Amino acid sequence: MLEQALLELTLLFALCVVVAVTFHRLRLPPIVGFLCAGVLVGPNATALVHNEAMVRELAEVGIVVLLFAVGLEVPLGQIARLKRTILLGGGVQVVGTVLAAAAVAWSIGMPWPTAVFLGFLLSLSSTAATTKILVDQGELAAPHGRIVLGINIAQDLAVVPMILLIPMLCTGGVDGGTAASPWHSLQNLGLLAVVVLVARFLVKPLLQLVARTRNRELFVLFLATWCLGLAVVTAHLGLSLALGAFLAGILLADSAWHGQAAAEMEPFRDAFASLFFVSIGMLFDWRTIVESPGIVTLCLGAVVVGKAAVVMLAARQLGQPAWVRLRAALTMAQVGEFSFVLVQLGKKQQLLQGEAEKVFLVVAVLSIAITPALYAIGRHLAAKARDLTKTGIRQKHDDLRDHAIVVGYGPTGRALVAGLQAVGIPFVVAEMNGDTVRAEKAKGVPIVLGDCTRASVLESLGIERARILVLAVNDMAATSRIAQVAAQRAPEVHVLARAVYTAEADGLRKAGADEVVPQELEASVEMLTRVLRRFLVPDDEIGRQVRTVRRLGGGGDRAAPIVGTEATDVREFVPGITFAVFRVQAGTPAAGRSLGDAGVRRLTGCSVIAVRRGGGNLPVVTPETVLEVDDTVVVVGPEERIPDAGAMFTASVQGGAGA
Repeated sequence: MLEQALLELTLLFALCVVVAVTFHRLRLPPIVGFLCAGVLVGPNATALVHNEAMVRELAEVGIVVLLFAVGLEVPLGQIARLKRTILLGGGVQVVGTVLAAAAVAWSIGMPWPTAVFLGFLLSLSSTAATTKILVDQGELAAPHGRIVLGINIAQDLAVVPMILLIPMLCTGGVDGGTAASPWHSLQNLGLLAVVVLVARFLVKPLLQLVARTRNRELFVLFLATWCLGLAVVTAHLGLSLALGAFLAGILLADSAWHGQAAAEMEPFRDAFASLFFVSIGMLFDWRTIVESPGIVTLCLGAVVVGKAAVVMLAARQLGQPAWVRLRAALTMAQVGEFSFVLVQLGKKQQLLQGEAEKVFLVVAVLSIAITPALYAIGRHLAAKARDLTKTGIRQKHDDLRDHAIVVGYGPTGRALVAGLQAVGIPFVVAEMNGDTVRAEKAKGVPIVLGDCTRASVLESLGIERARILVLAVNDMAATSRIAQVAAQRAPEVHVLARAVYTAEADGLRKAGADEVVPQELEASVEMLTRVLRRFLVPDDEIGRQVRTVRRLGGGGDRAAPIVGTEATDVREFVPGITFAVFRVQAGTPAAGRSLGDAGVRRLTGCSVIAVRRGGGNLPVVTPETVLEVDDTVVVVGPEERIPDAGAMFTASVQGGAGA
C-alpha cells in the first residue's frame, strides 16, 4: 500500500516537472499545466491515481505552506494598514457576491437554501491561485495586490460564519450536536486571539534561541513546528488550517529572520502548491462539458463577469482608480479552494446535488484554470490605460526642470504643496485616489493619477530632471519600492521619505531613500523642545539636545535647526513681558532721531527689536539706527510700560499690548 502510494506520488511530481518545463517553453502559466495534469491522471480520464484521498490531504498541506509563505511577506503592521480593505472591501465583496448569486439562482427556480449556499460558494476566490501569481510577479505590495490580499483575508474569515450557517440552511433542521452555536464560535475566536497574542510574545525569544545554534536543519524544523502548530490550533477552533498558517507567517514577518524563513520555505511551497492544483484538476469531469456545453459556458461567463463586477464595486468603495479596480477584479474572478470544502459540507445537508454539483465543479476548475489569462488581460488593459495617462502627464510636465515630485496627497503632502506654492518652487503631485485627483485638479493643483511603484510613472513625472522626490504615502512597502525604483532610474535625485516608526528608517535608507523623517521620532523631538522651552532653556542647548535625540533615534543629525520661540509666545514663557507694533509719525520724540538719542530704552524700559522700512526689515537695529517717518517698529518690554514707549512714536498709540 505504501509502495503504491509513493509510486503514485512520484508519478505526480514527475508529471509536474514535465508540465512545468513544457508550459514554460510555451510561455504559458504553470498553474494551467498542473490543472491539466490533474485532469489527465484523475478518475474522469486515465485514473492513474487511485489514492485520491492522499493527494487531497497533501494538497491541503500545500495550501497551508503557501499561506505561511504569503504571511511571511505581510508584516503585522501592514495587516493593520489593510484593515479598511479587509472590512470595507472584503465586506462589500463577500456580502455583495452572496446576495447577487443567491438572487440569480433563486430567480431561475432554485430553492432559497440552495441559492444562498451557492452564493457562499461563489463569494470565495482562490487565495492559492491569486497569491501565487502576485508573488511570482512581485506585485503583492502593488495597489491591486494589496486589495486582492485584503479581500482574500476577509474571505478566509468569512468561511467561519458560512460553516456555521450551512447546517441552518437545511430545511430538515439540524441536530443539536452537529451545529456549533454562535456563542461557541465567539469563544473559539476569543481563544484564537489569546493564542495569537501569546505566540507574538514567544516568537522572538524562540527564534533567537534557534538562531544562536546556527543550525539550518533546526531552523527548518522550527519553521515547520511553528507553521503546522498554529494551523492545527485554528483547525481545532473551527477555523481553517490555512488561516493558522497565514497567522504564523505574519507573526514571523516582523522578525529579523523573515528573509531566511521565506527562502527556506520556498521549495516546499512550490512543491506542495503544485500538488494542490493537480488535486483541483482531478475534480474536473470533461463529460459535463460534452453533455451541457451551453450551460457550462453560460455559468462560467456569469461567474467571471459577476465576480469581477462585485470586486470592482468593492475597490471603488476604497477610492481606487479604474485600472487598479480592473486588475484586482480580473485577478479574483474565480472560485476559491475553500468552496470545494464547503461543497462537501453542503452535500451532507443535501444543498447541492446531481447536475448542479457537476456543473459547479467544472465551472470552478475552469475559472481557476483561466485565472492566469484573466490576470494577463487585466495587466494589458491597465498598461494601455496607464500609457494614455502617461502621455497626458508627459505632455503637461515635459517642461519641468529642477522640480519637486510629491508622492501622496494626504495631510503631509498637502502641507508640502502649500509650502512649495508659497515660495514658487515648481512641483508635481502623484496620488492614487481618483476622487482626490479630480477635486484638486479643479483647484489648479498640478496633480496626476499614477502608481509610482512603477518606473514608467516616475519617468513620466520627470524623475531624471527633478531635484527631489518626496514620499509622503502611508504604506511603507510602497514607499520602499518607490525609493528603490527611483534610486535605479535617477540615482542623483534626492529622495526624502516619511516613516511612521523609527525602526522603519534603516530599511527605507537601504532601499534608496537619502533622508528619512520618522513621525515617531519627530513627535518626540517636538515634545522635548516644548518641555525645555517651558523651563527657559536657551535655544542653542535645546538644539544640542535635539541633535542628540535624533542621532540616538536613528534620525541622523542633518535635520533643520531648532526654530526660536515666536514673539507671540513671549508672554507665556516670561510673564509680564509683551510686545507691540507702532508706526513712527511726524513730530513725535523719536521721528528723525537715532534710538540712542531718543532714549527709548532709557526712558521707557522697552527695546526696539525690529524696524520695517519700505516693505522690508532693516538687517540690524542698533542705538545708532535713525528712525524715519512711516517706519514700523516692534517694541518689547514690560506690559505696563508699553504705552510710554508708544508715546515716543505716535501721538495716539496705534498698537496695544499684545497687538
